[in-house]
Amino acid sequence: MILRSSYFMFRRMLRSYVGMAILVLTPLALITVLGFIVDGAMSESQGIPMIDEVVVIMTLTFLMYGGFYTMEYVQGDLMTSMKWRMYSLPYEAHKHAYAILISSTLFNVLQSFVIVIYTIFVYDVHWGNMGLVLLILLVVSIVIQLIYINFVLGVKTYKTAERLGTGFGLLCLALGEVWFPLPEGTFFQFIASYSNPFSLGKNMIFATMTGEHIDKAFISLGILIAWAVGLSILAVYFGRRKL
Repeated sequence: MILRSSYFMFRRMLRSYVGMAILVLTPLALITVLGFIVDGAMSESQGIPMIDEVVVIMTLTFLMYGGFYTMEYVQGDLMTSMKWRMYSLPYEAHKHAYAILISSTLFNVLQSFVIVIYTIFVYDVHWGNMGLVLLILLVVSIVIQLIYINFVLGVKTYKTAERLGTGFGLLCLALGEVWFPLPEGTFFQFIASYSNPFSLGKNMIFATMTGEHIDKAFISLGILIAWAVGLSILAVYFGRRKL
């Protein structure tokens, strides 16, 4: 039943044209503009073309905000007047929450993968093993969806959850040194590398692209899996209280 419901939720999301435009067309437009700026330049830190680094950053940046799908559908279907229709059906609310989580995760991965395919053909970006890239996007997306579902279930008002989601995305980008480098030192280097899903995803994708720092990629994967387990337990706790 959950998988069947996930299928219909996925179809609902395909009709969310505004969301698709924001999370697909916007990064593609930004990549196109930045592609002209960095054309031919090399990234000294990663040893890859600068356009490859820009594409990875843009893809993961918008992946950080994909959890708003989960928040909006959980709020709309299970926490407004619509919830009484849901509760009147022979279908438990927590199962619908699982369906939203699954469909949002897959939809978010699909949107990111569209960017991956586009940049391969247009900018000849070398992503490495595509199966590994898909796995990385999936793991990061799962963690993001779990974070956002905890936001919407764990606070009293949806406005607060929205602010937390926006702040979380911005914090990830700041800690991931997108806008400016963190101060030098072992502690800040650790924070920049392992403190958030953006940095962890970046570690794994760059390892896939370059074949280097594989140990860093495995550490990042382990941290994300641990996060997913902890966040799942927390989501079950909040869900039992609120749904």
